[in-house]
Amino acid sequence: MSAVSNRAAGLAPAARLLASWWSRPTAEERERWAAAWEDAFELEPERVAALRDAAEEAAPEALLEEYERLFVGPGRVPCAPYESLWREDLPRRERGRLMGDAADDVVRIYRETGLRVRAGAHELPDHVAVEWEALAYALEQGADDAAEGLARMHLAAWMGPFCSAVATATAEPFYALLAELTSAWTGDAAR
Repeated sequence: MSAVSNRAAGLAPAARLLASWWSRPTAEERERWAAAWEDAFELEPERVAALRDAAEEAAPEALLEEYERLFVGPGRVPCAPYESLWREDLPRRERGRLMGDAADDVVRIYRETGLRVRAGAHELPDHVAVEWEALAYALEQGADDAAEGLARMHLAAWMGPFCSAVATATAEPFYALLAELTSAWTGDAAR
């Protein structure tokens, strides 16, 4: 197995888990979490155990309410989960604008790996969960250039400020711990 294959074997499950944990915490999604905890422990036992404990200790409706407050609204939200809104390295005219150049570029990468954002999808292509899911898929397919582009040019460019904002704004330990874990795993993915 090559060094790239070894790296992908470890990063793909982490990326898939992050996609799930950053998704709306419906009952169905939380069932996926419950089924994945054992595999997740293999990646980073202490942080994952703390995240699992926080997820299990939180009332399901409290996690959903916090997700809505942080990421959905109504009204202005403290941590909109879209890359286009967080990129400081974009031209000034693009900053803070949904569906900007960053979103266009991830759509291009998705197409290169055979992915498409479903018509009628609830999330934009540069949503945090969508980007992590696409990274997992690219790694699993051996699409190394696409995976590297997603990790280095996209996720690494906005996860730091986004996760910092989530950790500061949240009232739920689950989201604070998820932000910490995501920051750590983003560094691993971007190497």
